[in-house]
Amino acid sequence: MPRYPVDDLIAALATPPGAGALAIVRVSGPKAVELGAGVFRGRRDLNTLDGYQAQYGWIEDGGHPVDEVVALVYRAPHSFTGEDMVEFSCHGGTVPARRVLETLRQAGARPAEPGEFTRRAFLNRRIDLAQAEAVADLIAARGSRAQEHALAQLKGGLSHRVQDIAGEIRSVLAHIEAHLDFEDDVPEPPRVRKLLKQLSRAQKALTHLSRSYAASRRAREGLMITLAGRPNVGKSSLLNALLGFDRAIVHGSPGTTRDVVDSVVEWNGIPVRLVDTAGLREDPGPVEAVGIERSRDELLKADLVLWVVDVSEPPDPADHEIARTLDMDRVHLILNKRDLGQDQKWVNGYSPRARHQTSALTGAGIPDLQAKLEQELTGEIAGTLEREDIWVANERHAHELNLAAEALSRAQKILSQERPWELSAADLHRSLDSLAAITGDRASEDLLSEIFGRFCIGK
Repeated sequence: MPRYPVDDLIAALATPPGAGALAIVRVSGPKAVELGAGVFRGRRDLNTLDGYQAQYGWIEDGGHPVDEVVALVYRAPHSFTGEDMVEFSCHGGTVPARRVLETLRQAGARPAEPGEFTRRAFLNRRIDLAQAEAVADLIAARGSRAQEHALAQLKGGLSHRVQDIAGEIRSVLAHIEAHLDFEDDVPEPPRVRKLLKQLSRAQKALTHLSRSYAASRRAREGLMITLAGRPNVGKSSLLNALLGFDRAIVHGSPGTTRDVVDSVVEWNGIPVRLVDTAGLREDPGPVEAVGIERSRDELLKADLVLWVVDVSEPPDPADHEIARTLDMDRVHLILNKRDLGQDQKWVNGYSPRARHQTSALTGAGIPDLQAKLEQELTGEIAGTLEREDIWVANERHAHELNLAAEALSRAQKILSQERPWELSAADLHRSLDSLAAITGDRASEDLLSEIFGRFCIGK
């Protein structure tokens, strides 16, 4: 039997396990409604329900109640999988959902593989492969921009754009192959200038689409700001001020933060990870030393570094040592504790990307700091994305688009040099194959297993 048969019944928990008001257990496949009706007891038999109808009742096992549920019936092809499907909303918690699932399995449904519901939706042609991948992207979205991108892709925006480009290429290929296959009937070769004009439009659209990947990837993966400085300069207080709540412990004792402390905010719809690090100093204790080493790793990965200093005191030798380890092109110098006075020796001593005067204790300067960080870090990305209606957020899609563009470029070069038509046709086929890989019109079993294997069970 193949690993993913499509003619049997599958069942899985569709909501996260654990405590909650409700849990959803779904079963899909031929005779899913019949199987559900066999374990459900309500005022109406589930077999009598049309699609998109619900019925209150109980799941029973051998006449014994399992849980109180609401059953929602879907009829093929109007369901998530494109098959008959039943979703049982039962009580949340570990035991109720597990017992409902066990009852369905005993009745004849097998446990679903990861992503098998979405895989069936693809195989039943309810969605294409790009839309299927958007389901996973939607679930994994950590910011509103990433969610918007996934929704647009789920609605078919990327697929339609790719199909439009493929249509242009296919039109040119049809003219070339008609001449090659029926030269006696079509003795006049196609007009090269007209073909090149069509391919140029397709090339421009491919390039424009693939360029959206860089900004879209940043919006999906998020950005990172790391706070650095010696102990007791106010890093943890600054982190809390930027977050708007107390995330890090604040105390007057040096070395209070011994490990990396972080939290995520959303600026311009993009997740930004703010990282508070252990105070950098010489001769720390063994536990603190581990935290300092982790801090140095976070500094290397950061998009921006907030170097926090105590402006009420003159620079310390430890401050100079920290400055030597920082890439000032990525550094914003935070002159903190301005409420305690300001030592002017800080003003011209360093050349960071920017300087900000703040008091994390009173909040002075914090709104202005946040606004400038938000604009610098996310403003350009957000602006780029707002100018586009379709984005490429998936590395696989970006790779296939690049392959398609390269093949298309070769085809244009061959045509312009009046080399054999067959060579140009071969590259046009390669370009179309890469575009077909995005939508799944060309997808191997290994590729499908790799993609859907990353999904959660129940989706």
